[in-house]
Amino acid sequence: MNTKCCSLYPMFLLVCGFLLTGQHVYSQNETSIRGKLHLDSIWDPVVYLSHIPTLNDMYTMSNEMIISMSNMDSQGNFSFSTEYMPEQDQVYRIHISKKDAPPASLIIGGVEENHMFLVARNGVSIDITNLPGNPPFTPIQIAGYLPSKQLSEIDLLYTYIDSTNTEGSLMKEEFVSRAIYEKLRFIADTTSNALVSLYALHRSKFETNYPVNQPYYENYLKKWQQEDSAYFKSFRSALPIQKSNELIYYVLLGIFFFGMGYLANFFFRRKSKSPSTALQKLSVQERKILDEIKQGRSNKEISETFNIGVSTVKTHVSNIYHKLNIKSRKEAMDI
Repeated sequence: MNTKCCSLYPMFLLVCGFLLTGQHVYSQNETSIRGKLHLDSIWDPVVYLSHIPTLNDMYTMSNEMIISMSNMDSQGNFSFSTEYMPEQDQVYRIHISKKDAPPASLIIGGVEENHMFLVARNGVSIDITNLPGNPPFTPIQIAGYLPSKQLSEIDLLYTYIDSTNTEGSLMKEEFVSRAIYEKLRFIADTTSNALVSLYALHRSKFETNYPVNQPYYENYLKKWQQEDSAYFKSFRSALPIQKSNELIYYVLLGIFFFGMGYLANFFFRRKSKSPSTALQKLSVQERKILDEIKQGRSNKEISETFNIGVSTVKTHVSNIYHKLNIKSRKEAMDI
């Protein structure tokens, strides 16, 4: 055997070994979400990857959300490239479906829960493995990108609530739930990754906790006020504190415009009462009668002065009141 053949022989053995075992060989520079799942025969050997646009969509499922699929080999290996992903952290969901079930099928809770969540971005590597003889994604082992590992730990913590619901009393369930929610809020407050923090807070049932823990959420918003991702925008719009502040804003805005309308009406009415505008509406006879009123004369005295009936005087006085927008002789005397 010549020297060239000798140098190629180890490579030949490596390729043969790969083909015989059916194992994937990944280069250290390959960036992907890859894993190995040990599944029962009820599952279709296809893994689906979906993008989750906001945390409110975690349990929304449709064909449009699925962005990639990977057929598992005989050993349960699958892989998704991360090269096409955005540069920023995003939430993704991996799920499988039962045989003869549609791809966009989601099972929430129980031993047949068929999905898991992870954080990924362009260029990261994530390794996923489940344990034989267990539900597909409980428990799950994640290596590689730290935020995904942290999400897995949060989910594992959250599953304790479900186990308590089925095994313990209502008092134990309440006690464990409160402790876990408090732990999730602690994680949200101390982790350095914004999306992991928000994920933990979302798991802590923040909607029901904010009335008794409002300062926590105010400080939380200040801490992450620079975050403008769709995840944080959705969270801020859902937070009752924000809604309360928006309600106060709209109430104050309504009061402002009401006040402006009132002032405008006030000045308009004052202008209509001013001598330069209102007096011009009076006839010559009405001006003469107004002068008599301002001198304190009664209707009878005015009728004698102008040699007209009292009823005619009353008609003139009524017209004067209407044109000057007044209601009494006192107001007429003040003009």
